Amino acid sequence: MLEAEAKRRKEGVRAVLARGLELLARTPVDTGPLRQALLDLEGPFLLVVVGEFNSGKSTLVNALLGEDLLPEGPTPTTERIQLLAHGEGGEERGEGFLRLWRPHPLLRELNLVDTPGTNALMESHQVLTEGFLPRADLVLFVTSADRPLTRSEAEVLHLIRAWGKKVLLVVNKVDLLAPGDQEAVARYVAQGVREVLGAEVPLFLVSARRAKEGGDPGLEALRAHIAKTLAGKALRLKLGGALGVLSRLLQEGKGALGAEREELLKALATCEALEDLLQRHAARVRRDFAGQVALVAQVFREVEGRGHRFLEETVRLARLPDLLNAKAFREAFQREVVQDAGARLERAVGEALRWLARREEELLLDALAYLKEARPLPRGEEPLFASLEEALGRFNPEEEAMRLSGLAQEAVVRTLAGGAGGLGLGAALVLVLKGLLADLMGLLAGFFVAFLALSILPRRKERGKRLLSQRLEEAFLAVRRALEEALEAGLARGAERFQALYRDRCEALAQRLRALEDRLGALDRLEAEASAL
Repeated sequence: MLEAEAKRRKEGVRAVLARGLELLARTPVDTGPLRQALLDLEGPFLLVVVGEFNSGKSTLVNALLGEDLLPEGPTPTTERIQLLAHGEGGEERGEGFLRLWRPHPLLRELNLVDTPGTNALMESHQVLTEGFLPRADLVLFVTSADRPLTRSEAEVLHLIRAWGKKVLLVVNKVDLLAPGDQEAVARYVAQGVREVLGAEVPLFLVSARRAKEGGDPGLEALRAHIAKTLAGKALRLKLGGALGVLSRLLQEGKGALGAEREELLKALATCEALEDLLQRHAARVRRDFAGQVALVAQVFREVEGRGHRFLEETVRLARLPDLLNAKAFREAFQREVVQDAGARLERAVGEALRWLARREEELLLDALAYLKEARPLPRGEEPLFASLEEALGRFNPEEEAMRLSGLAQEAVVRTLAGGAGGLGLGAALVLVLKGLLADLMGLLAGFFVAFLALSILPRRKERGKRLLSQRLEEAFLAVRRALEEALEAGLARGAERFQALYRDRCEALAQRLRALEDRLGALDRLEAEASAL
């Protein structure tokens, strides 16, 4: 029953590690330790000895085995990883690695790894040590009683914790201390290790030298603890060590993806800022365009004022001969009311549309100013910067104004001239005024033909004024609608061209962000599943 449960748990860990390998392969994380952890699931239990040089690691290993299998000395004697495995003898050398086969009973239960001193003079020593930690099923951490738990040793303990490894702590060379000092050192080391690892760990006071000379109770206790661990916890430690590797790499993977996510969010913040810039630009243009429409309205107000004055001066008894002369009336209306209204309307509308066209150029300049000055340029935004400059170089406000003028002219002529072709804005206004003149003449002609009472004349004059104001108001509303259509068409066209500079890139960034968040979610779920095993 227990064997079946152990097999089930081992297969569960193997499956989690395999999924972790697949997910982490899509991150910048080095998955080598995880691949090795998968391979080591089928390997022997691995006890890794770690400590500073001259802490007596090699002497301790020799004392544990009861044989001088490893060289000892006051200087760094272990220049490579030395792995002791069970066998009849022999060795295999590799770069930074030495495998020794020895016929020792303890080695039937485990492989024992002696690492270079973590503070050795050769930098490669520490690289070898740190590179082998992920493979450990259990770490035997050795510190020397005459310089217990140094700063560099605490740093190594932090690394051991990061890999999620279980630790046995040995304070070696206790024979150098008086009994009272041994207890003080033990308390000091236990407290320091607890602060670093966040947990109590088994601690053994050992004299490896004394053990080799005749026996040491601390070493015997350590040997017994290792034997008990192998008998009852070996599989749990091996699986836990592999899960510790996975947990460490998942954290690294999430950190790397999190950093990438921040970069994406920065780039997308630029997209959002450009969209906000576009919206604020449109609101500002709509607001300020009212001033341009007011200049167009001024043309109609002036025509209206001249028309009212004309009627006031003309439609009275003293001017009766002029009223009876239709040709003179028309010429006077043309001269005093119409004047250059058509040309002025053309100029006012043209200026309004040129003003509108130049606003798109301002939008491009505002966007460039934002990218250059408002904030540092996130990585990858240089192409956007270049595309804005290129768009500025291509933009021709006069061409855009002509296009908008065509839209406005078409709308006005359609309304004022009944769709008559070939007319401009000014000609359409003149056509309206000609129709108004005909209506005024008809209104006044009724008075003279019918010989009505003279009291009717003022009323007809007022009706003429109202008619003139009404027709001009209708004409102005048509022009204003045309300008508003041109405004919205210009804003829509400008927005489309502006968004085209960054839309595809921003959509791609958003897709990358969604995919990245999916990957982060998968890592989180795998981490939760692994912690439940």
